[in-house]
Amino acid sequence: MLNYVVLNGDAPAVHALMEYFERVNHELADIRQIVKKDVPPVFIKEGSKIIRLPQEDILYIEGFGDYVKIYASRRKPILSQISLKRFEEILDNRYFCRIHRSYIVSIRHINYIEHKRMQIGDQLIPISNSYFPDLLRLLSVQE
Repeated sequence: MLNYVVLNGDAPAVHALMEYFERVNHELADIRQIVKKDVPPVFIKEGSKIIRLPQEDILYIEGFGDYVKIYASRRKPILSQISLKRFEEILDNRYFCRIHRSYIVSIRHINYIEHKRMQIGDQLIPISNSYFPDLLRLLSVQE
């Protein structure tokens, strides 16, 4: 609950403002819950462990044949025995894009794109010509 001081004896206006902010805060909490439920986490097998990973934490995924290396915020990379194609099917395609035969990226974490490559965090990732139009379409950028 917010604490406030009434100045100049205008208590009804301050009270109305406080009620408004409480309604906005409540509505934002509802929106946050809807968004969290909208994008389910992925469960990734790493060795003998099954790791729960929120999709919003995934920065990018790098494919190595039948394995993927998942780079996520605030954790070390996860190596899992699943193909990049299969992992692509699991991800929410509103927030992830295949940009190369070996990479899928989270569009939420793109710092910039230039000269057929992009930066996510401090990593430069190549963008192949065949996937570039799909990326632009997802970002709603005109070529």
